Amino acid sequence: MKLIIAGKNSIAVDVLKYAIDNLDVQIFVVLNRTEDFKNTFQKSLGFYAKLWAIPILKLQDVYKYEEVIFISLEFDRIINPDLFKTNQLFNIHFSLLPAYKGMYTSALPILHGKDKTGVTFHEIDAGIDTGNIIAQKEIKIEKADTARSLYIKYIERGTELVIKMITSLVQNKYNSYRQPYEESTYYGKKSIDYSNLQINYRQTAEQVVRELRAFSFREYQLPKFQNVQIGAWQITVERSILKPGTIVKEGDNKIQVATIDYDIVLSIDFYENLWSCCKENNYLSLERLLNTQNINLETKTKEGWTALIIAAYNGAYECLEILINYGADVNASNYNYTTVLMYAKTNCLITNNKRILNKLIDAGANLNVKDVFGKTLLDWVKEEDKLLYDFLKSKV
Repeated sequence: MKLIIAGKNSIAVDVLKYAIDNLDVQIFVVLNRTEDFKNTFQKSLGFYAKLWAIPILKLQDVYKYEEVIFISLEFDRIINPDLFKTNQLFNIHFSLLPAYKGMYTSALPILHGKDKTGVTFHEIDAGIDTGNIIAQKEIKIEKADTARSLYIKYIERGTELVIKMITSLVQNKYNSYRQPYEESTYYGKKSIDYSNLQINYRQTAEQVVRELRAFSFREYQLPKFQNVQIGAWQITVERSILKPGTIVKEGDNKIQVATIDYDIVLSIDFYENLWSCCKENNYLSLERLLNTQNINLETKTKEGWTALIIAAYNGAYECLEILINYGADVNASNYNYTTVLMYAKTNCLITNNKRILNKLIDAGANLNVKDVFGKTLLDWVKEEDKLLYDFLKSKV
């Protein structure tokens, strides 16, 4: 029996790891066309397949196999069952089918004011998300949920559901049932134009907030007001008396805007400013920013860097001192578990300046943390620079 895991992101990686550890089958992966073998806020299936020595196949390679279980986990191609010699084709879909077949299931339920969604594990047929349902798990949509937080819920619940069912698939001991037509909906690629996202402020405050939530996904985009990125929002008790979309009042970090019924206070997002300060060692601006704004110092860039990582890598000692004083995590890491100390080591090898390393170690940075490759800081330095290795060894 061969198990094929096709797709991307943490759900595919975590299911792959479970299968490696628990199933007595041959395991292969098929990668998405956009796979770049880099871990971001989601794990890379290609990266971990290589790390764990799992064979990588092309989709057409799978067609010839007979005893195959094929599981699509955020796979980027529509599967044609007629091309396979197996009928054991399965998919995880991020909605409570039959509702929200198709695209953008992290945004559309929020836009439509739904209070629940879910994940569905189903058989693959010739349609789009129309196959028989095997299992589902419901998810509550909270008022504070954004597209990003809802997507994380999908990943977590979806992973749990597939892992729960995968042994039954291997044993061919599972039941399924046809999707009902009641409440069935489908949305294609044109249902949202992500290349031209614009919040319509000429609606009710509740409708505006739904759009703000639905289009808030830091790694891809943040909602805007007049080209200013918005990180948070709140509906006021004040009735709008100005034309919808008009600025009622404006401060250094907030903009109050009129809608059809109630004003909304929009909080400007300052994280790009934060990261820029740390890259350029603009410590005066950093101090002002941290004194005046509510900043989470563990928020990461798309690449997985915290402000402290940026400062350490760029040799921004004064910014690093300020960040540590404000409570930044000296053991933070990127998505490969590369620590702040490891980034500081890279800067030290370039500049031969140990100030940042000393500061981090004095502040409690751990030299023994392992990255995704199973190496500590000392393991890396031992291969790179004997003098620096001896220096760091003395700090253990």
